[in-house]
Amino acid sequence: MIEIYVLEGCPYCNHALNILKNNKIKYISTIVPSNKKDEYKKKHSMETFPQIFIKNAGKKKQKIGGSTDLDNYIKLLDNIKKSKMNINILYLLSKEF
Repeated sequence: MIEIYVLEGCPYCNHALNILKNNKIKYISTIVPSNKKDEYKKKHSMETFPQIFIKNAGKKKQKIGGSTDLDNYIKLLDNIKKSKMNINILYLLSKEF
């Protein structure tokens, strides 16, 4: 499940939400009030919005980053699907870098 923290009227936040919707990715969206913006920046160690995380059942959430990072992850996943790369090989390669 994706967890996304957004600001009202933020074009980058809207772009990220559209990416999730267009790719039929389940997500939970939290609108951050403007008076809490700095609190969320500090809490998540991120200076920009949206703030996007992957949350697995029973596990700590992992930071994806912002809108551009989400774009890059989606493109990477699409390329993996197109190449039909074996997920085990991908895992082994990731350990090397």
